[in-house]
Formats: sequence, C-alpha cells, structure tokens
Amino acid sequence: MTETDTDHTVDAVLDAYQRFRDADAAMLLRIRTETGMSDNELAIVRFLLRERGSDHDVMPSEISRHLGISSASTTALIDRLERSGMVERVSHPTDRRSILVAATDKAEQAIADTHEAFQRRLIELTTSLGEQERRDVLGYLTALADAADATATESDRRR
Repeated sequence: MTETDTDHTVDAVLDAYQRFRDADAAMLLRIRTETGMSDNELAIVRFLLRERGSDHDVMPSEISRHLGISSASTTALIDRLERSGMVERVSHPTDRRSILVAATDKAEQAIADTHEAFQRRLIELTTSLGEQERRDVLGYLTALADAADATATESDRRR
C-alpha cells in the first residue's frame, strides 16, 4: 500500500467517523425535538431506562455522578422531568430517608421508537460482521473511547 493509499484510507475512516457523529447527533436531536427534553434530561431518561433494564434502582446522587453535575442541577432536572411525566420519585424500599428516581412508561415510549429502531439496526449490523471484524471494531472503538477519556483528563488538568 502506498503512502497516498494510506492517507486516503485514514481520511476515509475519519470522514466515516464524522459522518457517524453527525448522524448520531441528528438522531438525538430528533428525539429531543419530539420529546421536548434537553440533552441532560434525555441523558437522565436513557440512564434510568438502561439501569431499569438491569434491575438497578437509581438514587439522585447516581444521576449527578453519571452526568457530572451538581446535586442542585440534578434536582432541577428531575423536577422538570417529573412535571412532564417522564420520571417519578419513589420511596426507597429499605431506607425511608432515601428517594429513588425511575423512568415512566411515558418516557420509555417517548424515546423507544427511534432508539429501538437504531438498536435493531446496530444488532443486525454487528451480527453480520465476522468474528475478526467484530474484534477489529471493538478494538478501534475501545481505543477511540480511551483517546476521548485521555483528552478530557488532560483538559481537566490544564484548568
């Protein structure tokens, strides 16, 4: 492979990555537009639905940690989501002083169609890959996430 071929391949990968990011952002924008939720509100609902799928009850402090925001900001977001019927506060089953936050069926339905359609396509695409291709994709995506984490960490240290 010549250097020009390598440059073209690298450019093609970078272009494909940017195209994916743009498409993902557009999908999230559609969900936000259809539901009227902000980025953080949508992140909370997606987090709650994911945790509900693993049978994990979520406390507000976990939401704060997940989003990296203050407890006051978390409370304001939960208040707004509760008023819109997207989440509900429920009593902790064993600790009367604690509150849990759960996504409602309305929240699940609000994002289900778009998110589930993408999830189905993602599963189909992934299962159509050969074992080595899946390993290669997994390695690349893991390295990409590690690079993003390292960049964020470096940025935090410069502050």
